[in-house]
Amino acid sequence: MYGSGKPAWARGGDVEDGVPNRRSNANSGNSNGSYQRGPESSGTSSHFNYQPPQLTGAYAEQQTQIVEDAMRTHVQAETTANTVMATLHAQRQQLQNANDDTWQMRTNVASAQQELRELQQKAFHKKQRLYIVIGILGLVDTMLFLRIVQCGGSFFCRRN
Repeated sequence: MYGSGKPAWARGGDVEDGVPNRRSNANSGNSNGSYQRGPESSGTSSHFNYQPPQLTGAYAEQQTQIVEDAMRTHVQAETTANTVMATLHAQRQQLQNANDDTWQMRTNVASAQQELRELQQKAFHKKQRLYIVIGILGLVDTMLFLRIVQCGGSFFCRRN
């Protein structure tokens, strides 16, 4: 009650986040506990229009009910906003991590391509050296074969 020293939500009862739960609103003209919606069964186009409270009782009690409803709405809006902000922050972190991972993969792919090119060049140069060695050994083998043929089957020729 207004002026009693304690607000209604501090006097006990069904309280959530320091604000009493939605009251029955039996005197306000709608049964859903909100001043923002009209009666659910009306079926008119003013379904979501503002419905002013139809309060009875002392002026101070009416004001207390209005303030309680405003505090409840405020807490619900703030809770929803905090939840949305936390979700957005988590999604931003996920996107940032995915972006960082993508750039890291691109860097790794570029590095791997460069290493593959270097390995291909090394393999090509080794192959060229092997062909040169094969050619030289083939030439030496041919020269030694001709010498053996020329010397009559002996590696050392005797000149007499």
